[in-house]
Amino acid sequence: MNSLNKLEKLFSEFPGIGPRQARRFVYFLLTKNGAFLTELVGAISNLKKEITVCTSCFRFFTKNKGAEKRCSHCLDSARAGETLMIVSRDIDFENIEKTGTYKGMYFVLGGLVPILEKDPEKKIRINELLKKIEEQKKIIKEVILALNANSEGENTTEYVISKIKKISDENSITISTLGRGLSTGLELEYSDSETLKNALKNRS
Repeated sequence: MNSLNKLEKLFSEFPGIGPRQARRFVYFLLTKNGAFLTELVGAISNLKKEITVCTSCFRFFTKNKGAEKRCSHCLDSARAGETLMIVSRDIDFENIEKTGTYKGMYFVLGGLVPILEKDPEKKIRINELLKKIEEQKKIIKEVILALNANSEGENTTEYVISKIKKISDENSITISTLGRGLSTGLELEYSDSETLKNALKNRS
């Protein structure tokens, strides 16, 4: 396999990128000068060195000099620990933060559970979520499921609720989902701030 085909194969592993788009990326790189390619390679190489995963909410964040294992949001005492919002990916966290409406804590599942999936635990961080709720069950008053308004999102919502219902009932923790406003089939990533604000306001 030559370099062109190898790069095409690697780009094809990116979410939402097919073979045609992947090859387009490769041809784009071939038009760039050496300085651009060097900068790109350097940025990719530094990703794992500079970015880590928060041990509390599991979102990616830039490492700090103090070698802190938790992100700035989890360390922020001004944020309300009584509410825990569950999102699928980091991009969903970013979109909700842009609304400036939600001031609680987060948990990033790391994916969604496909329909008919036989082993959901391999797709999302359900065990880590259960551990977090168990550790903070005396603080958390509400768990908000903010997942995509499509079949995988709904399937994941049902699965997560089935797993956390026992501990939630035992500790009087409310489980809610985003309200109307999100179009059916829409991913949170593509929702505008006003839509997300309304969905949060009308959660049930």
